[in-house]
Amino acid sequence: MPGIKRVPELALRFVLANPNISLALSGMSAMEQVEENLVVAAHVVSLSDEEKEAIAAHLRRLQGMADLYCTGCNYCQPCPQEVNIPYVFKKYNEGRVYGLWEPAQKAYRGWRWVEGKNAEACTECGECEDKCPQHIAIRDQLKEAHEALTRG
Repeated sequence: MPGIKRVPELALRFVLANPNISLALSGMSAMEQVEENLVVAAHVVSLSDEEKEAIAAHLRRLQGMADLYCTGCNYCQPCPQEVNIPYVFKKYNEGRVYGLWEPAQKAYRGWRWVEGKNAEACTECGECEDKCPQHIAIRDQLKEAHEALTRG
């Protein structure tokens, strides 16, 4: 089988290589994805040392971002100060995770905050942290997000 070309292929191979798994569900939205999955599943799946290291490297990178990975569940809402925490973190993640700092900063600065306020309005009451299922240090991360999104 040719080398891994895309992360979804590697992820499917990772799941299928686990002897404790008998069924893998893969979300697909295009025929190309169906065909790619058929090629992967048609072969006996095992992972090479190189593929295992690629997975480990990807997991290390994701772990490094785990301290702020807001899923946008909105459990932190409503904020007594009307801070739109999910939006702030969405823009911060666009910069931190995807390197899209310029559009994230532009959106953060330019948003009219019709639906809530930016991170500057946080009074650090902590109500949001008590409700966060990801246990994000929201008060600290809001400060960092605001600083990063208003810089430059």
